[in-house]
Amino acid sequence: MTSLASKALPPHYYFDPEVFLYEKEKIFKSNWLFAGTQSAVNQHNDFVTFDVLGYPILIQNIHDEIQAFINICSHRKCKIQLKERGNRPLVCPYHNWSYGIDGKLKGIPKNSTDFEIDTQTKRDLSLKKVYLERCGNFLFINLSKPKIGLRAYLGNFFEILEDLSFSFPEQVKTGSYNWSANWKLAIETVLEVYHVPGTHPDTFSKIADDSCEVLLEKCHNSGHSDLHLEPKKWWGFIRKKLKLPQHKVYTEYNHFFIYPNLAIGITNGTLLSVQTYLPDGVNSCTLTFSLSLTKKSQNTQSGKDTPKSLTALKKAAISNFCNFNHATLEEDREMAEACHKNLLFADTSGILGKCEERISHFHRSWRQDVL
Repeated sequence: MTSLASKALPPHYYFDPEVFLYEKEKIFKSNWLFAGTQSAVNQHNDFVTFDVLGYPILIQNIHDEIQAFINICSHRKCKIQLKERGNRPLVCPYHNWSYGIDGKLKGIPKNSTDFEIDTQTKRDLSLKKVYLERCGNFLFINLSKPKIGLRAYLGNFFEILEDLSFSFPEQVKTGSYNWSANWKLAIETVLEVYHVPGTHPDTFSKIADDSCEVLLEKCHNSGHSDLHLEPKKWWGFIRKKLKLPQHKVYTEYNHFFIYPNLAIGITNGTLLSVQTYLPDGVNSCTLTFSLSLTKKSQNTQSGKDTPKSLTALKKAAISNFCNFNHATLEEDREMAEACHKNLLFADTSGILGKCEERISHFHRSWRQDVL
């Protein structure tokens, strides 16, 4: 092995069920995980739900306190909130057992005649809380008692993420994809630009350089690539017409990876992409994404007074970059799935060059947790 190249993880680490069990315990139940935005649960009784490796998670606004719980009623184990998002009290839809702040059991229909559950037992029947902390508008959860707080976990990236969380408030697209590939392979597709000429000749190659300035921060990392002139002109035109501000710092293609599974990309200081990669099992994962724009200027016309031409332009612009996002992710999915199939028959580790040092850093963090 040369001084610049290094070995990737051994192939069986990507498909061994026993390794996956260690990942569940040592990585996904032990680290801070991105869980969405506070703006999604701004009002009393707003909620969102999702699963993390089978654990049903509920984040709910209870009188302006944002709290997270395991979404399981203490009575007969029904989910308390059945929908992915909405606004309703913390009341189980099955038998109307109700809960309050900190998941404390408040109400039991027919308690005096059929249960006689006393105050202490009610406390014992509280919902199981999940640790939750904020970084600006971003929410993170931890399924175990955290070894360190979120600020310490993110290190120097905390203030960067805090700023980004408030700078792109207009969410214009969300979605998810199922990939038939191990979650680590999916993440590796966004941790280097070496693959751009081969994998993205008609998409990403058209907008950014295939070189990257890398920064390593604790178990996280970032990579920044210069944009080409034409996409800068296009985004400049969009900002001018729609009166969108540009982020003052991140004006190229700027990318942050927050271990273990959060990827954040900023395009020309105007568009924010947030992606998470959660394993569904050892052989598949779900990629969830959102796309958001910078905040409109206060003097920007809105609603019914917005000129039809600007409304059409905005729709066209959103359609343009949403289609671009879809095409790029599909190209990455094809490569990740092809690699996953081949790893079953590989008997040696892959080779990582200096241009893939973000993957090497990801692997070091993974080893530190799992091995």
